[in-house]
Order: sequence, then C-alpha cells, then structure tokens
Amino acid sequence: MSAGKPVSAGVDVRVGRGLSRRAFVAGAGGLASAFAIGTPAYASDAARTGVTTGAIDVQLLNITDFHGNLRTPTSAADGWIPNPNGTGTINVGGAAYLAAHLKRLRAAKNSIFFGVGDLWCGAEPLETKLVRDESAIEVLNKLGMTFSTLGNHELDYGLDYLVDHMVRAKPVGEPGRDSSFLDSTGQAFQGLAFPYYSANMLSRKTGQPALKPYNVEWVSGPNGRRYPIGFIHLTVTNTPVGSSSYEPQLIGYDQIEIANRYAAFLKRRGVNALVLSVHDGAQQYDNWNAPINGGNMSTGPALELAARVDPDICAIVTGHWHWWFNAMLPDPNGNLRPVVEASHAGQMINEISLKLDPRTGKVIRELTVSTNHPVTLDITPDPEMQRVVDYWTAFGDRRYAEPAGTLTADFTRTLNEHGECTMGDLAADFVYWDANSYVEGAADFGLFAVRPAKGSTALRGDFRYAKGSNAADQDGLILYGEAYAYLGYENPVLTVTLTGEQIRQALEQQWQPQADGTVKFAPLGVSSNVRATYDATRPVGQRVDPAAFLIDGRPLDLGRAYRVAGLAYTLIGADGFGALASFTNPVRNDRDHEGFIRYLRAVGAISPSKLDRITVRS
Repeated sequence: MSAGKPVSAGVDVRVGRGLSRRAFVAGAGGLASAFAIGTPAYASDAARTGVTTGAIDVQLLNITDFHGNLRTPTSAADGWIPNPNGTGTINVGGAAYLAAHLKRLRAAKNSIFFGVGDLWCGAEPLETKLVRDESAIEVLNKLGMTFSTLGNHELDYGLDYLVDHMVRAKPVGEPGRDSSFLDSTGQAFQGLAFPYYSANMLSRKTGQPALKPYNVEWVSGPNGRRYPIGFIHLTVTNTPVGSSSYEPQLIGYDQIEIANRYAAFLKRRGVNALVLSVHDGAQQYDNWNAPINGGNMSTGPALELAARVDPDICAIVTGHWHWWFNAMLPDPNGNLRPVVEASHAGQMINEISLKLDPRTGKVIRELTVSTNHPVTLDITPDPEMQRVVDYWTAFGDRRYAEPAGTLTADFTRTLNEHGECTMGDLAADFVYWDANSYVEGAADFGLFAVRPAKGSTALRGDFRYAKGSNAADQDGLILYGEAYAYLGYENPVLTVTLTGEQIRQALEQQWQPQADGTVKFAPLGVSSNVRATYDATRPVGQRVDPAAFLIDGRPLDLGRAYRVAGLAYTLIGADGFGALASFTNPVRNDRDHEGFIRYLRAVGAISPSKLDRITVRS
C-alpha cells in the first residue's frame, strides 16, 4: 500500500440477524457531528482546566484468545493463574463462569464488550474442533460480543471459510455431517452475530484491507447527545505466512504505519476517542508468577506499538501472546496510556474505564482506569450458558465416537531400518491425494515429516485394527476423534513449486550433524508414486543421488520445477527442512484434519503400505 493510496473500507464482515452485510457504521458520511474536522483527540487540557464533572463514563470490556474453551480448563497452561488475593495459583475460566462475571461487571450504559482475536480455532479443545468451532460461536454470540479484531487463528481454515461459513453460515460439505450442526436451541448453525475487523491484512490482489479496518461505536451523553469512539484493528503481521493460518490471498502490512494512518483518518472525521485493538502482545518479566495487574514489562511488539503509535490513541488492547499485564506506558509525547492483555482461554476479562469530556468527546486521559478481572470459580455459573456448554460437551462426546473410516490392519509410527513407517506413508499419501483433488492444487508427489529435524511430529498416534476403549469402537474402525487426534498439525495442505535442486537439498537435510558429533536422521515420508534410495555411507550432504529418487518412475531432474504437496509447517521450514522454504506459487488446499476425513471417505478401507518406498544403504 503506497503512502498516497486512499484508505479503503475493505470487506464488511458484520453479521447477525437484522444487520446488513454491506452496512458499515464507520463510513465518513455517518460521522456528521459538532466536532471540528482535525481536532486532536488528546484531552489532557480538559483535566488541567477542571472539566471532570459531568464526564461521560464509558466501559470497555474485552477478552482475547478464548480458543473455544467452553469448559473450565484444567491444564497448568490454560486453567491456572497466580492468585490475585494471596499466594499460589487458582483455577479459572469456563464459559458459564465467564458469562456470570460479565453480567456482574457490565455497566448499565455505555458498555462495549469486544474480542481481540483467536476466539475460536487454534488451541481449542478436541470437542470444539470436532464441530468446526460452531459451539464456540454459539457461546460467543450468547456472551453478547459487539465486535472482534481478527486473530491469526481465525484464518486457520482460510479467509473464504471465515467469510462464507463463519459469517454467512454457508454449509461446508454435507450439513449436519461436516458442518451446520444443530445448536443448543435446535437450529442449524447461524453464523457469527458480530463483525471481525483488521486494518493490516491486505488482499494480495488489490492491496486493500481484506476486512473492514476500523469501526466506530457511539455512546450516549447528556441531553441525548451521542459521541463516537473509534476502534482500529491490527492482526499479527506474519499471519498470512504462519503455518496454521497460511493464506496466499493475504499480505501482512506494517502495524505501526497502518495504525497511525487510520488514527489520522478518523481524527479528520471528528472521532476524538481512539482505541487500538491489536492481536499481538507482550509479556511481563517472569510472567508465570507476575501479578495479573502487573506492568513490569519485559518484551513484545506491543511495547514498540505503545511507544510509536499516535498519541491520540487513548488505550492499546492486545492479545496473541496468552499472557496477562495491565501497564501504563508512555506514548510518543511521554503521556501514559493503558496497554493491556487479558491472558487467554477465558481466564480473565479486561476492563478499561474511560471518561469523555462532554464538550468535545475527547478522552480525559488522566482519569482512565484499567483492571484485569480473573474469571474465578467462586460465583454461581450462569445457568443458561452452563446449559449450552453441557449440550456441546455431550455433542462432542458423541461426535468423537462416530465412524470416520475403516482399516484392514494396524498403522503405526514405528520406523523400520530405512526410516519408513505405515503412518508416515499414509500421511504422505493423504497430502498427495488432497492436493490432487483440487485443480489448482495438483501435485507431482507428496512429502511428510515423519520424524522432524526439530519440533514435534504431526503423527500423534497409531491407528489400531483392534477396537479401543470407547464403547462405540469396533475392530477395523477409525473413530472421528481418533482421525482428528492422530494425524495433523491443524495445518493447511499446501501445493508449492520447488526445483529439483531445492528438493535434493531438502532430502539431504534428513541427516543433520549434532553438537556431539553424531548425525540425526529425520526421515521424510513420500507418497506412493515415489521410490528413493539413499546412501548413508557417503558424507552428509552427498547422500541423495537424483537418479535414485524416482517420481512416477522418472529420476529427479535438478533443473525442472515440481509441484509438491505437504503441510504448511513442513514447507515453510519449521520442521527443520529449510530448503523447502524457498518454494514459490503456493496454493492452499484442505486443512489437515478435515481433509483427512474426506480422504478416508473417498478411498474406503485403508491398508498399510509394504514399506518399500525408501531404501537407505548403510
């Protein structure tokens, strides 16, 4: 986006019954008011002159990184925080307790509740994954959320999925089987009842924001007068190239420049109270033990944002880092403003109390108060929300036990002497099939990191022929929950272009020297149309002979461009195969979990491979 290009409204994802999907509350024509164009929003002058009586109270409530945690989390990372009233830790969270705390906190007037991204998808519990996060959407809608900033994980299924399914409620696959499940009221999925915004996720095709970049909410003052508050939204910049959110349609734009541009844009239109909501954050020193309302800040991009974004922005609300803090940090003029984050998984609610000068609508900055409230379990959970949570918990249990596919024998992660296993071969066959089920994604072969050079594997379990402990299981049956849990990174399957030489380099990276002088073997699985022989008696870096790597019976041509299918995490080099990251022309196919279910349906009963694709001479 060039400096001279006009600010674009982007695509509206405002949703819900009775709201136009094309309507936009922040259009310039909708901001006619008594405020002079270009009036600065900073209001320390009001405090200095004593204009505090009659100030307009505004309450901002927010949560971030909810990740579909309907039930109270029990893990140390998601369910426990330092005790704000004593020593040790306390268990917090759960949608029914979150709803109860929100009811207790909400003011009667001028209260705005919003999200800072990653409200669903990502690190959500399995029962939420199994229903495509539709359970989380019902909960968020019932909480009365007004709007949210786009997080990276809201793009885990792709931009089209966000707009078509989550916003417009268009079914994906067969309704009732693949999506559009009946909610707790007996209705099919209704979609989001609130809009998403992001100013710095730009369309690669147009260079303009893919979603609406900002919104304006109106609050009431004396004599029926209404005052605007502008919210500018930012998403973590590397979202379009992140492994789970990889989205070739988008480009991430610089957060500071775009925030300052929209701040100036809104001020020229008379919006004198500005808030920055950014799905990117920071942390305190020793954050695990730091107080939830502490501000002893350590590191994070939000600290640079705080120091450099427009001083007329009165508060910066952050997310993404899953930490907690409540800091007052200086703006570029040295004046303090709140910079906050309310952890994740429904652990906390952040509250910012603003006071507006009734003459101008500016924020009286010195009177701003911010608090992180823990979602404690010492109050009565909201009964209606508890009913919803119980409904979806039972639904998830039933969904786990549904048949997803069949198999004729065990698939395991046990490697033979050549670094091949039946689970790895299955995974490589799946990504190859998934890519070739789409015209634009068609691939020459598939790769899968069976034993990554770094990080954890996407092979999370073994498919056993004998029935397991679930009462619904039978011999030769793969349950939905097993299919989701045992294979996948929650990544899209990508098809990319790599040269034969880049492929050779990646194959050589299967052998990586260690600090102790040993060599780690990190095998890559290949699809069934590949046969490869490697020579481990040769020096590291010289073990792959292109003539012995056969694709459909033809040797690897170092000068040719190939289309290769694999999971995004592997292809961006995160698994330790850095040569793969030089790819070009990426195409996004299915996400791994849902694509694998589709694969099982399409191919019928699966049988383990003969483990004859790879030979390693040693």
